[in-house]
Amino acid sequence: MGETASVLPTASSGASHERSWIFWALFVAASLLAALLRLRGLDSPSLWVDEFFSIARAGIDDLHWTYALGYQPTRISLWLSGAELDRIGLANIIEWQALGVTERGARLGPAWVGIASVPLLALLARPVVGGAVAGAAALLLAIVPYHIYWSQMARYYTTEFLFANAFVLLFARAMQTGSWIGFGLAALSALLAFASHFTAVFVIGACLAVVGLAWIARVPLANLRKGVITLVGSIGVCVLLLLLKELESAEAASLGSFASQSWDPPLLTLLLGTVLRFEPVLIAAGLGGLAMALRRRDPLVILIGAVAVLGPVGVLALKPFFPVGQRYYFACLFPWILLAAMWVMSVGRRSSAGPLAAVTALAVVVAGVGFNTYLYSRDGAGARARWRDAYAYVREHGQPDDVVFVGAGSFQAMYYLRRASHPLRSLGGPDSVAPGSWVVQRTRGTDTPSTGETFEPRARFEIPSKPWSWVVNVLQLPRS
Repeated sequence: MGETASVLPTASSGASHERSWIFWALFVAASLLAALLRLRGLDSPSLWVDEFFSIARAGIDDLHWTYALGYQPTRISLWLSGAELDRIGLANIIEWQALGVTERGARLGPAWVGIASVPLLALLARPVVGGAVAGAAALLLAIVPYHIYWSQMARYYTTEFLFANAFVLLFARAMQTGSWIGFGLAALSALLAFASHFTAVFVIGACLAVVGLAWIARVPLANLRKGVITLVGSIGVCVLLLLLKELESAEAASLGSFASQSWDPPLLTLLLGTVLRFEPVLIAAGLGGLAMALRRRDPLVILIGAVAVLGPVGVLALKPFFPVGQRYYFACLFPWILLAAMWVMSVGRRSSAGPLAAVTALAVVVAGVGFNTYLYSRDGAGARARWRDAYAYVREHGQPDDVVFVGAGSFQAMYYLRRASHPLRSLGGPDSVAPGSWVVQRTRGTDTPSTGETFEPRARFEIPSKPWSWVVNVLQLPRS
């Protein structure tokens, strides 16, 4: 990994400057698409269980200051929508609708962070990888379903995504220029990403792995010492903040509590899920971009590739100790997008067709991603469980005093039914259950609810085109 020319022209080079209109055309198109896709149907999906924690922490529930940033977008948009934040907590979910909590109000803040990420990351990427690549990456980020999904969720992931990738791009640019101001801005972005969610440390760690190896191997890389100092300092502060959080936080917010979670998918499921969520066509094109960077020994592109590969590997390495999921390395999606955009533009340089070949390659990748974006929109914002519809059915066909037993979805029951439910595990034999009682149970695909033959199926709420998605079943014990 030596001192080599960039694989692609930087924004300051003549070739990029002459075609700056390409960047700005893609920039505008991507920004408009980002807003359209993230604001469309924002209030359609039912609230996911983790969104209740975000709303409560945006309200009065305890929130440790070391990871408070990720909840601020939800807090701001709820406040702007008129919600009474000083009265909202997990203890009174039944009252939330009366207190002004809506799906749209909770999600609008993260959605705008997701929208802003597209133009901001494009601007930061331009001096690092060139205008054409930055514009193509912005277009892909605007339409990729996984980023739309988290932008339409009242959680902290889009905030972490923005700051983690701003860190990577600012750090790469600082390695180009040697500016201490640039390194300082990169370090600040790293800390803001960590303050959104502690898994941002894996993005910083991937950069440290590459730069540290270059330092140990005495690779003659410009501004290497400054880069090492910045990364070691950033990692050190993050680790100290994590220790402080562990010492000061309540048990419910600790890593030990996190490790006791029951969900823990197999490693193969996680790997296949990563390819599906990061989009197979993006992964394939990204591998082409990474191979190109390794062949040409471009240090900055290798740095981006390291984040794309080592970030997920670092998270998955914790699987024996923690129940990890793809969302904990969601921030590594953008490096894959950048690598894919680099491969697209390299097709044009290697082909006799020139720009036409690059446009064709980009169209193929956009079509591959866009088809899944279409399915995402048609199937209801990522095929999230239809709790709202199930509880609306119970309200319409039941009596106000009917007992409702719930497997998963107890928070949703309190919010959508506006009354308490009973856990499914407390369901006894038929003699101990009042006639007319309901069961609302979530299953996978065509699985049968496990309530026995005494309860009759009344309704089934599913995503027809995705048989592996969650299905919410509504059953009732006959009244006579």
